[in-house]
Amino acid sequence: MKMKMPCQDYLTLDETEKLINRLELWPKLLRRQQEERIVGLVGIEQEWIDAEKDKFFADKDEMEYMNARSWEKQDLELHISLPEALFRFAKQRFGPGVEETFLASKGSKDQVIYSLLRVRDRGLARELWIRLEEGEITFAEAAQRFSEGAESHRKGVLGPMPIGLLQPPEMVAWLRALKPGELMAPRPIGEWHVLLRLEQLSPAKLDEDMRKVLLKEKLDNFLSQRVELLLSGKNLEPLHYDQDS
Repeated sequence: MKMKMPCQDYLTLDETEKLINRLELWPKLLRRQQEERIVGLVGIEQEWIDAEKDKFFADKDEMEYMNARSWEKQDLELHISLPEALFRFAKQRFGPGVEETFLASKGSKDQVIYSLLRVRDRGLARELWIRLEEGEITFAEAAQRFSEGAESHRKGVLGPMPIGLLQPPEMVAWLRALKPGELMAPRPIGEWHVLLRLEQLSPAKLDEDMRKVLLKEKLDNFLSQRVELLLSGKNLEPLHYDQDS
């Protein structure tokens, strides 16, 4: 199956390389190269691929899907098996250390839902705080009407999300100091004066979903490091996967 070109102006190899450089695609391409090598090492069973293919094409036409992408059979099977192969590789390589990684996260994986309102005017922030404390206006109304950040479109409510991802970092300490439903007095962050209210804080637990999150993070870091080494012209440690484990 040949690539369908939109016109007769085919790219030469030199043009292709220059476009890759200008679009800064080398990190993405090299990461994909490493991912595909992992797929080859893991070797997903054909029975598994066939079963997933049946589910994948339950609501779409296989040939139409492949023709639209100029894919051959091996391209499709790679697409279907890649997530499972990466998971199996990560589980084997990083699984034994997941518990230690979770403990080292020191609560950064706790899930938080909070309300945020940002304005540039200090006086307005204080006025809104007083009105909120006295029940003259709800947080949702205040955020929708007065907040100058993107959170206004969500009536101020953000999350659930890992609390460790919040920026700037001081927001983590501020939210942890609040009880659910408690409103924080306005505080400055850069050009903003912010009002925060904690809605919910749920401690993370090391269940199967969390294990998958941690394994994915470990794999992402591993692949990023390999890409950096490739870009700097350094040799890589050979990939290894034990089929019998």
